[in-house]
Amino acid sequence: MKSAIKTITVNGQEFQVFSDFIKRGTFAETLDGEIKALSLGGYISAPATIKKAIKRVFFGLF
Repeated sequence: MKSAIKTITVNGQEFQVFSDFIKRGTFAETLDGEIKALSLGGYISAPATIKKAIKRVFFGLF
């Protein structure tokens, strides 16, 4: 079961961000269909925190 999907742009690339209540985490999906976990065991919802997590997970930036 997924939450509402938010669209966030990071470094000119769009991501769809959602929380999955069954997997208990927050995930991001690229327009190409690649899905990665931003947070497991908890949820993040603040836009600044989501952008930082996307930079860390997809681009390897800290």
